[in-house]
Formats: sequence, structure tokens, C-alpha cells
Amino acid sequence: MNKQQFLFILQNHLTPISEDERKDLIADYESHFIHGLQNGKTEEQIAQELGDPFELVKEILGDRFTIQDPQIQVYHKKSISITRNIFVYIGLFFINIIIIPLLIGLWSGWIGLCAGTLGALLSPLLLIPEYLINHEFSVAKLFASIVGIGIGIWLFIAVKFTYTWLVNISRSYLQWNIKITKGEYS
Repeated sequence: MNKQQFLFILQNHLTPISEDERKDLIADYESHFIHGLQNGKTEEQIAQELGDPFELVKEILGDRFTIQDPQIQVYHKKSISITRNIFVYIGLFFINIIIIPLLIGLWSGWIGLCAGTLGALLSPLLLIPEYLINHEFSVAKLFASIVGIGIGIWLFIAVKFTYTWLVNISRSYLQWNIKITKGEYS
């Protein structure tokens, strides 16, 4: 809720008190916004710190409090949060139907890259059982296994960078989901 919405609710619901008293209260709350903005806060943060304007009006008016304009109820925190949460969770459900399988596919590809790296790095070890079974040594196979080690080293570097990239993407996506559900991005 911004400054204009906050003060509008106060102005409309404080009509039972005298105009001078109402102007003093509105001026007091405006000064809170001015002071908060000077200290680097947003209007929404200031309004949140001041509290629910309906609750403030209830405290000021006591038993005389009534909601006078049904459209103003749109700004009431509870009605906004319920509707907002319904749409946020529905939206997140459909986004997650697409993104989570994509992330699973990326992680599966990374696991395949790890398996290929391990196979390339361990290729010289396959020469030992082949020599023991066939009793012959092949220089071409030795060079091929050395090339396999080189490819394995390059794949290991790729595995390391893709792991960091996948962890960062997965973590940031999870944090984004949490922030959306908490209402920090609205």
C-alpha cells in the first residue's frame, strides 16, 4: 500500500471526528511518510510500519468505526492477500510444471557428463584386463587411452563449471519461488 492509498483510507474513514482533528491526524501521518522517505524507505515500507489503516481508524474512532465505501475494502490487507495468494500459487504451479522438469533434465545431463568424464579418465585401466585376457599389447590402444585421459580432463573442467552453474540456477529459482510466495515481489 502506498502513501496515497493509506491516507485516502484514513481520510474517508475519519469523517466522524471534527475536520480540524482529522487534518491534524492526516498531517501527522504525512509527516511519517516524509521522514521515512528522507531516510531511504519506500512508501510501502512506511505504510507497513505504520500498520493497517483500518486498525488505526478503529483505534481512533472506537465504536463509531464502519467501512463507508466498499471499494476501499480492496486495499484491506486480508482481502488482498487471499486473492493474491490464490493467483500466485496457481501461477507458480503452472510455471513449476515447465521449469522443474527442465531442471531435472539439466541435472540428468550433468550426471551423464559425469559418467562420460569418469569413463574417459579410467580408460587406461581397461588396458590391463584386455592385456591379461588377450596377452597382446597395442600401442594404438595406449595412445587412444591417453587421448581419453585428455578428453576426461577437459570434461572434468566442464563438469565443474556446469555444476556451479546448475547449483546457482537451482538455488536462485528456489529463492525466487520462496520470495514470490512470501509476497516480496508483488
